[in-house]
Amino acid sequence: MTADLPPLREDEAALFNALPVDGATRTNPSLREYLRWAQDRYFAARDGLVDKGLVVRGPGRGGVIRRSHAALPKGGHVVAVVIEGDKADTEVIEAAITNELCLYAPMREVIERDWAQERRQDLVAVEITALGGSRPDGIWSRPDITTVEIRTFEYVPGKHLDVNTFEIKSPDAVNVQAVYEALAHRRAATRSYVLFYIPPHRAAALKDDVADVAAVARAHGIGMVTAGNPHDYDTWEELEEAQRVLADPERLNSFIAAQLTERARSLISRRLR
Repeated sequence: MTADLPPLREDEAALFNALPVDGATRTNPSLREYLRWAQDRYFAARDGLVDKGLVVRGPGRGGVIRRSHAALPKGGHVVAVVIEGDKADTEVIEAAITNELCLYAPMREVIERDWAQERRQDLVAVEITALGGSRPDGIWSRPDITTVEIRTFEYVPGKHLDVNTFEIKSPDAVNVQAVYEALAHRRAATRSYVLFYIPPHRAAALKDDVADVAAVARAHGIGMVTAGNPHDYDTWEELEEAQRVLADPERLNSFIAAQLTERARSLISRRLR
């Protein structure tokens, strides 16, 4: 269980997830290096978290920040990003992760970089949509991560909009409900996936559960992916391929308007002209 968080912008969520969950401090320069952000972008996200009471500043070389006491987990097991000097790495605080919030940022980064590259996708936007926006169509209408691609074809006229959604789950949530959540997302998307974090030492115990969920995902055309390490695409495995559907244009438009950032909406609008 974690503290309730106010709505966060995508960069704020990424920075927040990069901070150790035990309240340890990290320097501003090391966090900027890890996130590969320019100074203005970094401090805009940091100041937003400070203003929301989620991050506390402190003295140190280049300045340091840490999660505030109000933003520390109240139990559960999480993955924290550990930064030592100029080296960024991940440390599994406990073997099992019960806080899916900490999976969003690393999985978003892998989707934007490795997932898209392998599929030859030119993504217009890759956003964490779990932390903001409204739920116009019910509790399962807001996916955790959303990608947008605009494709053209040599022999097919027009521009084609693909919106892919990802429902992220921890090892303690490997059940068919994840499929039905993804199915709800697909009402306003072209493809939907469930993405489970399953650490290697739990893979054998969860084998039957994974098979059961995969069967349901296959029956409904939902993609299913498992990740042994949320940061490492080499440990990701696509067990079921997502079927592409033609989403209702009105639902698709409403989803983009309600769930994506202004920057993403502007990019989509310009690319569709």
